[in-house]
Amino acid sequence: MTPPRLLTLSDAAEVCGTTKKALERRAERGTLAVEWRGGVRMVEVSELVRVGLVDAGADVAAPVPGSSIERPLAVLARRVAEADADLAEMRAALVATEAALRRAREEARTLRSRLARQSASPDLLAETA
Repeated sequence: MTPPRLLTLSDAAEVCGTTKKALERRAERGTLAVEWRGGVRMVEVSELVRVGLVDAGADVAAPVPGSSIERPLAVLARRVAEADADLAEMRAALVATEAALRRAREEARTLRSRLARQSASPDLLAETA
C-alpha cells in the first residue's frame, strides 16, 4: 500500500486549477478534509479526487518551481476550448431554431391565405366539411 500523497493547499490549488482561497473555504466549510503538518495545511490527493477536483487515475505531482504560470494557462486554455464547443452547440441550435421559425411563419402565411379565400367564398367551407 502506498502512503498518502500530501500537497500543500497552494500546490493543490495549482494542480486543481483553482485558488488557495477556494480550497481554504472548502476546508472551513468541512467539504474538504485537510490536516495540519508543521503549521502548514496539507491535503491528500485522494481527497482532491473524492471531492471531484482531480480526475481519478490522474497523475498528480506537486508543481515544480517555474511552472506556476503554465498550469493556470492550461486550465484557461481548457476552459476556452469548452466555451468554444458550447458556443458552437448554441450556434447550431440557433440555426435550427431560426429554420423552424421560418417554416412556422410560412405555414402561418399559407393558413391565413387559405382562411381568407374560404371566408371570401363560404361555399368552399361547405365543400370541405
